[in-house]
Amino acid sequence: MTLVDIAQLQRLGAPRLSPNGRTLAYMLSKMDWKAGRAISHLWRQDLNGSPVQLTFSEGGDTPAPRSVRWSPDGKTLLFLREGQIYLLAADGGEPRKLTNHATSPGSPMWSADGSAVFFLAQEAPTSEERDRARLRDDVYAFDESNFKQRHLWKVAVSTGAETQITSGDYSILEYRLSRDGKRVAFHRAPTPLSGDLYRGEVWVMDASGSNARALTDNIVDETAAELSPDNSQVMFLAGTNEKFEPYYDTSIFIVPATGGTPRPLLPDLKYSVDDAAWSPDGTSIIAVVNLGLHNEVFEINVATRTPRRLTEGRHYIPVLAGGWQISPGTDTIMFQLDEPSRWGDVWTLPIGGGTPKQWTHAYDPLERDFVLPQQDKFEWKGADGQTIEGLLIYPIGFQAGTRYPLVVQMHGGPFESDHFGGGPGQSLNYFPVLAAKGYAVLRPNYRGSTGYGNAFFRGVVGGYFGHMETDIMTGVDALIARGIADPDRLVAMGWSAGGTLVNKLITTTDRFKAASAGAGIANWTSLFAQSETRFYRIPWFGGTPWQKNAPIDLLWNQSPIKDVARVTTPTLFVVGESDTRVPMAQSIEMWRGLKSNNVPTHLYVGPGEGHQWVGPRHLIDKANRELEWFEKHVMKRPYTFEKAPTP
Repeated sequence: MTLVDIAQLQRLGAPRLSPNGRTLAYMLSKMDWKAGRAISHLWRQDLNGSPVQLTFSEGGDTPAPRSVRWSPDGKTLLFLREGQIYLLAADGGEPRKLTNHATSPGSPMWSADGSAVFFLAQEAPTSEERDRARLRDDVYAFDESNFKQRHLWKVAVSTGAETQITSGDYSILEYRLSRDGKRVAFHRAPTPLSGDLYRGEVWVMDASGSNARALTDNIVDETAAELSPDNSQVMFLAGTNEKFEPYYDTSIFIVPATGGTPRPLLPDLKYSVDDAAWSPDGTSIIAVVNLGLHNEVFEINVATRTPRRLTEGRHYIPVLAGGWQISPGTDTIMFQLDEPSRWGDVWTLPIGGGTPKQWTHAYDPLERDFVLPQQDKFEWKGADGQTIEGLLIYPIGFQAGTRYPLVVQMHGGPFESDHFGGGPGQSLNYFPVLAAKGYAVLRPNYRGSTGYGNAFFRGVVGGYFGHMETDIMTGVDALIARGIADPDRLVAMGWSAGGTLVNKLITTTDRFKAASAGAGIANWTSLFAQSETRFYRIPWFGGTPWQKNAPIDLLWNQSPIKDVARVTTPTLFVVGESDTRVPMAQSIEMWRGLKSNNVPTHLYVGPGEGHQWVGPRHLIDKANRELEWFEKHVMKRPYTFEKAPTP
């Protein structure tokens, strides 16, 4: 595979099963080089049938997670286009624009009787604000007036008349209607800013907006609140323990809908929960559980608090992309499987268990047209004896007994984990291209990763880097001992927390011949003031830089910039110009340090890009520059840039 091959691969998203369980609707995206982005259209497919394209607009539709919805009677499909809600007959035809909202609706859900659609939307600017913006009289108070609150609305399907359900100086972050449509479980926070997520709480109310009640009161971020089918209990997810202390693996909690003390459903579960929903009869909760290199579907009996695994395999279910669903009317679980040779086709499984059935074949071109690298689980012992695992990707044409250059590619978070499959950001990772050029790739789930229990997850608490460096280097040494990795041809690369780890590694070892740090942190003290999010980082250091008796020594000692004078590794730095999570200033600090010390380095900035890059030409350019750097400093051979097709 080439970089352009990866960019041009069609992608399936937002799948949704019809109420009778016989038909699937989804978005299929294909790259449009003239538009400079992927264009999505709505498709429909019957089980064992052929896919049928339903929409054909030039600008495409919006492939947002959970943006495709079937009406309760299965006759109409809802989807998003050009920032508004559209409706389309399930058997095709001309879409009808349902909303003309002043701001873009999101998170649409049908009412139980199909007469209305609920949605979330930001408040519209006032006429005074529009006038000020037109005159460029637009000075604002930072994090005080440069945002709009987000509220719940509904629109009548027959007339298009809109009704605002909630109002006030707060934001609805997410919501789920009850099965009977009479109640709503939702997450409410003082603002929609990511820095205020921990101040949000779980609430319930009537679907009319009346009788609102808060069910939690803590300092952790909750998600996925849902009323049980009988409306008596609310389930939600939170990264906390039973005492609601911050920074633990994500667990399932249950609380009475009338109020009470939330309790963890499985307090001793070793793994982290990615997402969950009530079963149709309310006797169990179906959850997607992270087990490190893979995640699986579990059924958890609520009365006995016993889990039962329903799936097993070398795959990943992309829940954040809306890649799974419980279909109450058919007792069916629908999910996408991201596998080494298929990066997201749709499968279904009975809730009671059984053999999964594959529905779509959108990723057939992967195996048909390309030689894909082999993926295996690789285990080793950390310096303290802890078992560490990672995903080992072999170079194309691998031969036992031959040593290969090794790219150590580190994931973000650090509260994430690398999995089997292609992953959501293939253009950021492009491991098939590295494998095609003869590199082995190790994607380690180092200390701080999700899916290995709280002790492993909390390895960053009280000092951040902890065992990270030795987890990486012992993995490298294990591959050298296995005769796979060439000790003289090592590369380090990563993004976000992975980029931060690259910044640290190049200050502690000269074993890497080349490195690339994407959106990495250089200085924890300055980062706390620059970043949009701070709360989840506080446990790493036990406090902030500006509090009384601040942990300044710990913050500074854990900052890669402190030891930048030790760096000898030729290193690239890559960052989005509009990154608010790890702002560009952090990459500038590292780059200036290396440049001042005459270490080969460049800093590449993506115009308009945030923390996660999306522009296809930007992503290809980033990969080209990294590949050129690795080829020059590790392989000692020239590299020819790939070019995106000209429109």
